[in-house]
Amino acid sequence: TIWGGAKSLVLHRSNLNDDEPYLRSVVLHQWLFGYELPDTILLLTEDGHVWICATKKKCEFLQPAVDRDEDFKLHLLLRTKEDDNA
Repeated sequence: TIWGGAKSLVLHRSNLNDDEPYLRSVVLHQWLFGYELPDTILLLTEDGHVWICATKKKCEFLQPAVDRDEDFKLHLLLRTKEDDNA
């Protein structure tokens, strides 16, 4: 089974850290987006949904990818300063 039977996978990319350039989350961001998105959370689900929680600037960067592919559905969740990093 994929991921030990899990139905979803969460990846959190914290702030930039030049001491660890090969973190799995960094490599995945580079592969998926061609760009590193620090302080971002990705939720990948078995049914093809991709949930991304990020700041306004990052959501604007990703917006053109929403509804561009039939195999997966991209959802953007805006994280604001009022969320107090929740």
